[in-house]
Amino acid sequence: MPPSPIDIRTATSDDCAVILHHRRSMFEDMQEGTAEDLDRMIEATAPWLAQALADGSYRGWLARDLHGKVVAGGGILVSSWPAGPRDPLTRRAIILNVYAEPEVRRQGLARSLMLLMIQWLKDQGFSSVALHASDAGRRLYETLGFQPTNEMRLALK
Repeated sequence: MPPSPIDIRTATSDDCAVILHHRRSMFEDMQEGTAEDLDRMIEATAPWLAQALADGSYRGWLARDLHGKVVAGGGILVSSWPAGPRDPLTRRAIILNVYAEPEVRRQGLARSLMLLMIQWLKDQGFSSVALHASDAGRRLYETLGFQPTNEMRLALK
């Protein structure tokens, strides 16, 4: 039986190239960085991603079209973090690399991926998750219950 339009599978270390493609395309769509900046990002991220997929600190999911081509994906980075008064876990999760190819946007793939990742996080005992929203993704995340926080950032370069 061929895969359904929303056939989602867990990413493996064999999927580094497609995850890196999604990451680069996401930043290109947001018009973040030059081609050289994005090349450096991919070069630096490739070995990190291979290791993170291997050790489980990065969990990814990929959606395939009817022909088995990966057309969307998303991932979760789990890192060590000190416990807080509202969260006794010593780990934190952030959702990264949520991306759908232009030809499959507005078909529910990002929502399906997000719902799957949120359920995985709940199953793992996480009490919260963060993400950085693009303008294009903000409405989806808001409909899923994500809210702005008090995070502040200082650019050091």
